[in-house]
Amino acid sequence: MRCFVAIDIDDRLRGQIDKLQRELKKRLKNQTGIKWVRSELIHLTLKFLGDVEDTRAEEVNQTLESVCAGHKSFKLEFSTIGSFSRPPKVLWLGTEKANTELEKLVQDIEQAFENLGFEKEQRPFSPHLTLARVKEKRPDRQLPEVIDSFGKIDAEVINVDSVCFYKSQLTSAGPVYTLLKKINLKIREEG
Repeated sequence: MRCFVAIDIDDRLRGQIDKLQRELKKRLKNQTGIKWVRSELIHLTLKFLGDVEDTRAEEVNQTLESVCAGHKSFKLEFSTIGSFSRPPKVLWLGTEKANTELEKLVQDIEQAFENLGFEKEQRPFSPHLTLARVKEKRPDRQLPEVIDSFGKIDAEVINVDSVCFYKSQLTSAGPVYTLLKKINLKIREEG
C-alpha cells in the first residue's frame, strides 16, 4: 500500500483554501491542464513512505508514536502562495516564516524512518499545501504573474496537535486517502 505521514488542516483553513482556489481560477484566463486539489484532500505531507507492506503498518505506527511522544503541539501559519519549477508544475500555499517545532518534527520523522530502511528525502523540506498541479507543458503564461500578484495571504493559524499515517489509493476519479492512525502530540501548556 502507498503511504505517507501528514498533518491534517482544520475546516476553517479548508474554507479559506476553497476561496483562494476560486480567486486563482477567476484570475486565470486559461485553466487548461491545471488539476485543482479538492480542499478535503489537502494536507501537509511530512514524509512520503511509498509502498509499505501491510505487515509493516504496526511498525510504522509504533515509530510514529515514539517520535510524536517527544514533541509538543505548535501553531502553524500558511500565508504565501508559490509554485515549484519554472514553468510552474505545482501551485501551493506555504509558510512564510521558519517554524522550528515543525522542522524538528520532520527531522525526527525522517531519521526514524531512515533507521527503518525507508529512503531519506534528498530535497530540503518545504512546508506547503498543494492547491493544484499543472499537467500542461505550456501552462497559461499568466500563471507566474497571477501567483506573484497575491502577496501575503491572511490565512488561519492552525494548531498542530497530531500527526496522521495515511494510505493513498490512486483511482481514475482521483486519490482516496484512508486514515490508518492519528497520533496526538503532547499538549503545550499556555503561559
